[in-house]
Amino acid sequence: MIVALALLGCQEYNLQGPASVETTYNPPDLEVAEKEDHITQVTVPSVDVLFVVDNSGSMSEEQKALRDNFDDFMRYFTDSGMDYHVGVVSTDMDNRQQTGSLISEGGSRYIDNTLSAADAIASFKERANLGTMGSSDERGKDAAYKALVGLANSTNAGFYREEALLSIVVISDERDWSRDVSVAEFSSWMQSLKEEDEMTWFSSIVGPSPNGCATAEKGAGYLEVTDAVGGIKFSICEPDYSSVLEELGMQAAGLKREFFLTEVPVEETIKVTVTTDGEEDKFKSSEWTYDGIRNSVTFTSFVPDPLAVVNITYEPLADAHEPDATQDDTAAEE
Repeated sequence: MIVALALLGCQEYNLQGPASVETTYNPPDLEVAEKEDHITQVTVPSVDVLFVVDNSGSMSEEQKALRDNFDDFMRYFTDSGMDYHVGVVSTDMDNRQQTGSLISEGGSRYIDNTLSAADAIASFKERANLGTMGSSDERGKDAAYKALVGLANSTNAGFYREEALLSIVVISDERDWSRDVSVAEFSSWMQSLKEEDEMTWFSSIVGPSPNGCATAEKGAGYLEVTDAVGGIKFSICEPDYSSVLEELGMQAAGLKREFFLTEVPVEETIKVTVTTDGEEDKFKSSEWTYDGIRNSVTFTSFVPDPLAVVNITYEPLADAHEPDATQDDTAAEE
């Protein structure tokens, strides 16, 4: 027994593995599951829209452009069933008959969905025909604040509703000379009105930054509120207001062109379709843009109809296959 153990102790054992076998690293072609996001285009049930219109001596053409293109604003409200209020005030805070009072027409202080589309448009055009005899001390923010707070329970009773989206639109070729409420105070007030940011908008059809335009100075005091609250900025010197009024109508109705993805995509794999009343339409990549910072797809000009479903399919970036670093290292050693 002792001899046998001694003999075993003298033996050599090869503890190495099998001889090296050349291998290739070609993993199976695994399919990555596409992500599908389906977003329904919805409108808000109710909206209050306040137009604050400069009625000073230089505003004749601009008031006409507003009236002539108001149809484009109303297209998103017509036959929508939406509960809307549309009112008009001037920037004149010196005339005691105005000073934030909604312009009356036909015995009513504001337009609502009890009117036909044609009657609503005609009524607005009457209200927005303010003339050019107003004060040259334009105080748009003061007028809006007075309309929605100071006169909310008296002259303008019933116009503003806590549950409705609020959109304020200022049209002026001068800076704001308000002295009752500052930019910071007005912005803070608007931001505190609703629980959701997208329920308040302040849009400025004014002279653009930094130096205004041919017939208007920079809309200082208005543009800063738009930046703080959110809204549309449009140069009052543009001859055609149809595009901005359409955009304002879409915004007030709660309709969107921008839709957010639930995961970060491999951008080149994004595909977009829209289903409307059971019919699906495909959209080319030239008809929408992807914003990597916001992780959203925005249609360049198309606006999905209410209740249309926007379908966005893509390969999630987190699931995209990348070369195995260990395989690369092994190949380099060989």
